Order: sequence, then C-alpha cells, then structure tokens
Amino acid sequence: MYKMFEKIKKQLWGVAEILAAVLAVAVLISGLFGPDVPFFGGIMANVQGVIDALGSAGLGVIVAVMLLTNIWKR
Repeated sequence: MYKMFEKIKKQLWGVAEILAAVLAVAVLISGLFGPDVPFFGGIMANVQGVIDALGSAGLGVIVAVMLLTNIWKR
C-alpha cells in the first residue's frame, strides 16, 4: 500500500513540475511578445490578477512561497 502511494506521489510531482515549466515558459513568452500571442497572450493578465487578489503583500507572498519551495526541495 505504501509503495502505491509513493508511486502516485511521484507521478503527481512529475505532473506538477511539467505544469510549472509550462507556466514559466508562458509567462516568459507573454512578457517578451505581449498579449497578442496566441495561447500565451493572456497569461500575464491572469498572473497579475492573482497577485492583485492576494492584496498589497501579494508579491511578498509569492516570493516567500518560492523560497520555501526551494528550501523544501533541498
């Protein structure tokens, strides 16, 4: 049973890493080429909306989560 949960956890982490890479590429493409790029154009507006929804400390929260994630991976 434990091996099954470990296998599922490993697969979910793999999917999360792929989605994080796709998000990073989408933000980069949207930042470089603007909002008129098909598929990637609205990503920056969505990310900005998430930051605004978090409030004035939104960017600080995102940076803190990134640092904690980086520390957790070590």
